[in-house]
Amino acid sequence: MNTKNTDVVAEYLHEVDVRLAGLPVLQRRELLADLTAHIASEKAERNIQSEGELIEVLERLGSPEVVAAAAHEEFGPAAPPPAKRTISWYWPAAAIAGVVLVLFICFGAFFAQSSSGPEPATKAPATTEPAPMRS
Repeated sequence: MNTKNTDVVAEYLHEVDVRLAGLPVLQRRELLADLTAHIASEKAERNIQSEGELIEVLERLGSPEVVAAAAHEEFGPAAPPPAKRTISWYWPAAAIAGVVLVLFICFGAFFAQSSSGPEPATKAPATTEPAPMRS
């Protein structure tokens, strides 16, 4: 096999590969393997020896841009990885802060009331003599 012919094919496949960016790796590999097999088949069937004949085969396949555009159209863009479902840190922090605040207010009021010292004695109501009972 002529090294120059191999270089032309390798360059063509590289250009296609570069333009396939965004497709899943397995689909890219499959497409490149199919192209390689097709080119080898054409070379064998037509007994291609010259670089010019090989370039004609590549031109019939289409430019790397055309081949890649067709692949993108067929396979679509690569699916983005699923988004991680995370809970933001500030929601749990806000909930904890709210609980602490409520506890502080409740216990603060309780301790403020109980630590103010003994309650002042209340004046006993004046006792009035009960009215004598009449018989």
